[in-house]
Amino acid sequence: MILIAPLLSLIAMTLIAAWGHRNIAPERPYLPMQWSTKGVVTRQAPRIVAVSAIPAAIAVAMALVAYVSRNNPGDRNMALIWISIIGPGIEAFYLALLARVIDTDE
Repeated sequence: MILIAPLLSLIAMTLIAAWGHRNIAPERPYLPMQWSTKGVVTRQAPRIVAVSAIPAAIAVAMALVAYVSRNNPGDRNMALIWISIIGPGIEAFYLALLARVIDTDE
């Protein structure tokens, strides 16, 4: 039962990433992925990499949590629930920031 939340979270992040890939500056082959402390874009990545980096990192974090805490199911479940809740929010926040930067850039 506890594995449903991480799975639903990954599905939600994938859907959010697909939406961002389709709707945020579809004419641009590269999207900003890293900013300096002054707000200047310092690194760009291909569209698919830029929108899927956070879901991939969250999936790796979930796998690491599941592996490292395999002997302590209570802590594992709580950590996976928190990651599942926070993950889609981080992806949505990143895409909102990305859309804002691209909108002001053009």
